[in-house]
Amino acid sequence: MISEIIRAFMLIFVAEMGDKTQILAMAFATRFPVGKVLVGIGLGAFLNHGLAVALGSYLSQVVPINTVQMIAGAAFVGFALWTLKPDKDEGDEEPRIKFGPIATVSLAFFLGELGDKTQLTAITLAADSAYPLMILAGTVSGMIATGALGIFIGKKLGDRIPEIAIKLLAASVFMFFGLQKLFQTVPKQFLVWYATIPGIVVLSAITGWMVYNLIRLRKLGIQSEFIAKSKKLHEYYRHMEEDLGNICLGKKHCGTCDGNQCVIGHSKEVIKRALSEGNEPEILQESKLTGHDKPFTRDEVIDSLVDTLWLIKSVRDEERLMFAHIMRKNLESILLGRSLESFDGFESYINEVAKLDTVISEKINEIYIVKKPPEERILNLGNRIANVYLIEIRNGYALVDTGYPGKLKSFEIQLKKKSIELDKIKYIFLTHAHDDHAGFLKDLLQKTDAKVIMHPAAADRLKTGQNSFEGGCTGMMALIFCRFMSLLGKGEHLYPATDIPDRYLLADKETKSEIEKMISAKIVELPGHTEDSIGILLGDSILVCGDAAMNGFPSRHHITIWVEDPVVYKETWKRIIALECRMIYPSHGKPFDKAELLRYLHKLDRLHVYPLKKN
Repeated sequence: MISEIIRAFMLIFVAEMGDKTQILAMAFATRFPVGKVLVGIGLGAFLNHGLAVALGSYLSQVVPINTVQMIAGAAFVGFALWTLKPDKDEGDEEPRIKFGPIATVSLAFFLGELGDKTQLTAITLAADSAYPLMILAGTVSGMIATGALGIFIGKKLGDRIPEIAIKLLAASVFMFFGLQKLFQTVPKQFLVWYATIPGIVVLSAITGWMVYNLIRLRKLGIQSEFIAKSKKLHEYYRHMEEDLGNICLGKKHCGTCDGNQCVIGHSKEVIKRALSEGNEPEILQESKLTGHDKPFTRDEVIDSLVDTLWLIKSVRDEERLMFAHIMRKNLESILLGRSLESFDGFESYINEVAKLDTVISEKINEIYIVKKPPEERILNLGNRIANVYLIEIRNGYALVDTGYPGKLKSFEIQLKKKSIELDKIKYIFLTHAHDDHAGFLKDLLQKTDAKVIMHPAAADRLKTGQNSFEGGCTGMMALIFCRFMSLLGKGEHLYPATDIPDRYLLADKETKSEIEKMISAKIVELPGHTEDSIGILLGDSILVCGDAAMNGFPSRHHITIWVEDPVVYKETWKRIIALECRMIYPSHGKPFDKAELLRYLHKLDRLHVYPLKKN
C-alpha cells in the first residue's frame, strides 16, 4: 500500500518537473500567497486525478491484468517521448474568470491537466493497482510537491533552472519503467532478437532525434512564450530591486524614512511583494505618496522607467503586468509630477509624455532605442555578398562598413526604402580598410557629417586606397577565386583613398570606452584577417565581425578567404568563441550561430596560406 503511494508520488513528481503546470505554479505565486496556490494545486489535482483513478480502476476490472500492464508499459514509453517534446505556449490559456485565489488556481490546474501525461499516468497506475485511493494520494501529493519546488526554484534561481536536464531525467524515469513493464509482460514468442533489436533501434533513433531537437531549440533560445514571460517578469523584479536601491536617497538626505508613503519606498514594497508573497499590493493613492520633489537622479529614474516600458511591450498581459504598471506610474510621478493612466503603444506614450515634458520624452526615446533587443536594432542594407549593416543608436544610426566603390547610389536607394535620411548616419564603423568595406567611404563623408570609428592602424591604410597584399589566400578555392577576380580586372582591390583625420575616431585604449558609449555597443579587436580588424558587439547576442569569419562561397568552414597572420587569426576565433554572444553577423553571407566556430576551430590548425602577388 505504502509502496504504491511512493511509486505514484515519484512518477508524478518527476513527470511534472519543468512542465507547463510547474511554470504555472511559479506564475500564480507572483500573484497570490504561496499557501493558497498550493491548496489550489492540491484541489485541482484531486479533482482531475480522481476522475483518472476512477477510470483506471474500472479499466482493470474489464481488461486482463497482463494486458493492462503491457498497455501501461507502452504508455510509459510514450510519456517519455512526450516529455521530450518542446513546450507549446499552453500556459497562457489559464482561465480569465475572476474567482478567489484558491478557486482560480484549482480551475487552472484541473483544466490544464485534462488529457495531460500526468492524468494519463494516474489512469495507468490506477488500472494496475489494488489500492486506487493510494494512487490518488500519491499523485496529488506529487503535484503539490513539484509545484512547491517549482515556486522555490523560481524565486531562488530565476532563469538558471536547468530545463533540459529536468526533462531528460523525467523522460529517463518513464522510459525505464515502461521498458521494464514491456519486457515483463510481452509474450515470450515476441521477445526474439529479430523483433526486439529493430524496435530498440527505432526507439533509440526517435529518442535521440527528440533530444537533439530539444537541445537545438534551447541553443537557439526558442522556448515557450509563457516560460519566457515568467522569466522576464522575474528578471525585471530583481533588476528593479537593485535599481530602486540606487535611486533611493537614504536617511542621510531624508532624515526619517517615510517607508511606503514615499514614492520610492512604496515601489520597493511593490517589488518585495512581487518577489516574495506575490499577493496583490495595496495601491496607494498618488496624493498620499511623498518624494516627488526630492532630488532623485533623473537619468537613473528614466532608465528604470524604460526597463518597465520594455517589459510592458514584451509581456503584453495586463493581468500579469499589475506590478509593472504600479512601478511605471510611480516613476512617472517622479519625472512628470503625475502619472499617465493609459496609452496605446510606445509612440502614443512618447506623445503623451511630450505634452508634459519634451526633454524627458526625448531622453526616454533615446534610451528606449538602445535597450531594444540587438536583432531589432540592426538592419542589413547589403546583399549578402557584401553586407552593409545599419545599427540604431540614441541619436541616429551607426553604419558598419560601406561596401564596394561606386555603390553609394544604390545604398541611398535602400535608405529611402526604409524611410531613413542620409544625415541620420552619425557614425561609420569601419571593420577594416579593404575595398569592399571602405569602397564609398570618401563619398559618404562628403555628403554627411558622420565620424569614422576605426582601428588606429586603419588610418594609414586608408591613405593608400588599396588593400594590403600581406599574407595570402586560405585555400585553393580562395586562391582560384582571387585569380578569377584578377582576370575580371578586380585584382588591384582599389578604392578612393581617404585622409580626413579630423573626422576619425581612433578606437585605442584611451578612447575606446567613450566611443562605446556613443554607439551603445562594445568594440572588439579581431586581428588576423588584417591588422586593423575590429568588430562590434551588440548586447550579449550579436557580434558583427567584419571578415573575421564568413559564411558562403568561396570560404569554407566560415574561414575568411584572406589572412595576414594565421596564428593571430586562430587566437581571434578563440576570443570570439569566449565572448558572451550567440550569433555572428559576417560581412559576407548570412548570420550564423557562434557554435559553428567552435565546430570548425580545429581546421585552423592545418591552415595553409597561399600568397598572392600584387599585379
